Amino acid sequence: MILVRAPFRIPIGGGGTDLPSYYSKFGGEFISASINKYMFVTINRPIVDKLIRVKYTKTEIVETVGEIQHELVREALRLTKIKDSIEINSFADLPAGVGMGSSGSYLVALLKALHTLKREHITDHLLAEEACKIEIAKLKRFVGKQDQYIASYGGITKFKINKEGEVSVKPLKLTPSFVKDLESSLLIFYTGIRREESQILKTQSVKTQRDDRAVLENLHEIKSIGKEIELALLAEKMSTVGKLMHTHWMTKRKLSTAVTSSRIDYLYELGRKNGALGGKIMGAGGGGFLLFCCPNNKRKLREAMTKEGLVELFFNFDMEGAKVVAHI
Repeated sequence: MILVRAPFRIPIGGGGTDLPSYYSKFGGEFISASINKYMFVTINRPIVDKLIRVKYTKTEIVETVGEIQHELVREALRLTKIKDSIEINSFADLPAGVGMGSSGSYLVALLKALHTLKREHITDHLLAEEACKIEIAKLKRFVGKQDQYIASYGGITKFKINKEGEVSVKPLKLTPSFVKDLESSLLIFYTGIRREESQILKTQSVKTQRDDRAVLENLHEIKSIGKEIELALLAEKMSTVGKLMHTHWMTKRKLSTAVTSSRIDYLYELGRKNGALGGKIMGAGGGGFLLFCCPNNKRKLREAMTKEGLVELFFNFDMEGAKVVAHI
């Protein structure tokens, strides 16, 4: 039995520029951080038969890879050339549809487990690229490269994508004391709103491909803000990070009317009134987790969110990325 975990992530800056529709024209840049909330995948070789068993929100038992309904599992098995005699199970600290990059984490964990089963060493870079190849090139999903790369590498990391889709990786050199300050300053609350972000990303991608002026200007601005956030992090200027996150959210809101809602706007402004310098909805928007940067007045912010029925997600940063936890 093999058990692999891959972390979920917090987008720090530049999100949206990791989609092919944008980086293929202008290049993308983003900063992301992995946290100690994980997607877990286990795989096992059955002893008595050659069937393929896949367990997630439903259970599939089939004879051939082509019969598998779960797209990510089917394509991961095809890529690794595993044809039968396998059982795949998954469980996670967080549900899907909350803006934390669950599909990317799932696919990275699954691919690492499958390569481990075949006794193949795979680098973090190749692992992320294989996951991107499946989701973006093979399945044509409207997703970027952020989730797969941060799930593979972990840490607090800067990524740059050139127009050909090649990714360079730079872990940010932050002092341990500032990392702790950053952990304590970023507060995450679950809004209770589940959403399907693929339609939001599809609309953004289509408009980018059509050179929609407003969307492109907003994405250019988001990329620029991401660069400023990197400098603020390296300079250990927490208040500047928070203010830039606010500027980023105000810009992101303009990408689509589906990014926010009256409820999200209310919660965000309530957070700002109670100590938060800035924040954002995780992922493409529309719901899920609400992130605030609040270096001070944390109790006041927590009390305000609790009164609204929001649940806080406590976390630490993950510095390991995708990892084989057990190989028995």
